Amino acid sequence: MCSWSDHGVSELITHYYLYYMEVIISESKLTKVLHTYLTMSYEGFDNCYHDWAEFNCGMGVCCDPYAIGFNLPDSEYNEYLFKLVDVKLYDDDGDYPEDLKGELPEPCHNPPDLNDSEFDVIMIGEDMYERISDLFNDINIWREPLLSIINKTFNTNARSLTYIYE
Repeated sequence: MCSWSDHGVSELITHYYLYYMEVIISESKLTKVLHTYLTMSYEGFDNCYHDWAEFNCGMGVCCDPYAIGFNLPDSEYNEYLFKLVDVKLYDDDGDYPEDLKGELPEPCHNPPDLNDSEFDVIMIGEDMYERISDLFNDINIWREPLLSIINKTFNTNARSLTYIYE
């Protein structure tokens, strides 16, 4: 049988534990919370449109056949929230061979295929990175949930997610 003093100590220890305990949530719950946050922070997030991204090729802007840009419904054509890229060939600086800087490259004649296995990495922009990091801290906490959200919402098959400056 517990005495009152044992009960008081136990209650104090429980209070102390709960006060200093870090909140731990499962990845599925984090995915739901993150998706809700994205839809509240970026009006029209679930309705982003996509097309070939562009890069500055010295003669204006050129179609980037190695990146598909995703834009919010009311954003400018070159204000990408994130890109789906062919990580083996994509160059963030647009340092591509001359044949991509002239006429429209062949792949750009058709709409991009979000299920093309060559497009395997999501690259999020600085704004998205900073907003999510401010709330959820380190990218290693929310990288997989965000990748899951993007793949499910936009029917992509990316295997990895990175920040442009990572």
